[in-house]
Order: sequence, then C-alpha cells, then structure tokens
Amino acid sequence: MRTFLQEDCGEGSFGRVYKAREIGEKQRLLAVKKLNFSLDSAKAGIPPFMIREVALLKKMGYFNHPNIVKLLDASAVPVGSTLDLTLVLEYIDQDLSTYLSKVPAPGLSRNCIKDVMQQLLRGLDFLHTNLVLHRDLKPENVLVSSRGEIKIADFGLARIHTFNIALTPGVVTLWYRAPEVLLNSVYMSSVDMWSAGCIFAELFLLRNSFPLFFALQTVV
Repeated sequence: MRTFLQEDCGEGSFGRVYKAREIGEKQRLLAVKKLNFSLDSAKAGIPPFMIREVALLKKMGYFNHPNIVKLLDASAVPVGSTLDLTLVLEYIDQDLSTYLSKVPAPGLSRNCIKDVMQQLLRGLDFLHTNLVLHRDLKPENVLVSSRGEIKIADFGLARIHTFNIALTPGVVTLWYRAPEVLLNSVYMSSVDMWSAGCIFAELFLLRNSFPLFFALQTVV
C-alpha cells in the first residue's frame, strides 16, 4: 500500500506515528506506525510483542468489528543494522484522553457516556469471546472518531488466553490495573473489565480517580 505522509502525530516507545493519505483511487486518511529495531545479532528480529500485535490485528480484521481498530497493511524491511517495521491502520481523529480533555463544563451527558461505554464493552465482548486479553486498556488506547465511533487500539500487550498460560505480571498502566495484577495473582479477562470500569468513572469525573491513591501508597 502506497501512502503519502502528511503529519507527525507523535512518538511512542519504539517509533513514531504519522497521519498519511493513501495514494490511488481511494485517497483514504491512514495512521502509519513506523518502528525501528536494532539487529544486534543474526538471531535478532521483530520483537515478539510486535509479532503478536500484527497477528492479532490480522486475525480480528477478518471479522471487521466496528469497535476494533483495523490493520490495513504491514511490512518489515531490513535497513543496514536496523529493521524498519511499518503498520498501516485506519485513521481515527483522536484518542479518548484527548477527547475528554476538550469536554467543556459541566461534562459529558449521560447519553454520551452510555454510548461510549456500550461501544467499548461491545469491543471487549468481541475480544473476550475470541479469547483475546487486551491487558492495557486506558483512554490513550481507545480511539474516538469525529462521528463518535469508539475503537479499541494498541494490542502490543494483548495475548490469546489458553488453559494454563503463564500470564505476565505488571501489565496494564498502573492507574487502570486490576487488584489481581497488583497482587501478582492469576488473572483472566476480568483485568480488562476493571480497566473499563476505571474508564467509566473517568467519563463522569473527566480525570482519573487513582493517582492520589497510588502516590500515598508509594509514600507509605
């Protein structure tokens, strides 16, 4: 897929995200994630978390669920001592965190909150029905289109849940982390539901309710 990069949208942990336009008949707006990894040895390659993210997005793309971001193309090209990985995704205007930062007083209407949560939970229900744990649900990973469409994004920490799987502790951004993860216990899809509950509260409060709690815990 050929694209024309139009705007730098920001930097992530492993690369940058650009707003781009497709070259050709459709002329769609796209989000292009460009990532660079060092190939320190012959055995080095694409990090496992990126392989999982691409594989999961490709698998879910077959179902074309309206509340899951769509992966349109992916490529990996070795350039000298680095590996350039490019993901092309559908372009969504903003994430939920940005959306909430622009909400004027007195806040979101109950109907708007209900609509956001219904779409978010439909997306989660689809993931959990297909045994996918997102494990990093937070406003920055929930996209909001100009038409009010909600789409779950960023599957870098996602895993397929199978019997007796060894699940990594310390997943999920701290303020959205479920008690079982904090206690380093066995966890399942409930960790995503806890995160969704934190987002639900944030839709009312327009801020996260846990930073002060975790700050006090650190001091103690």
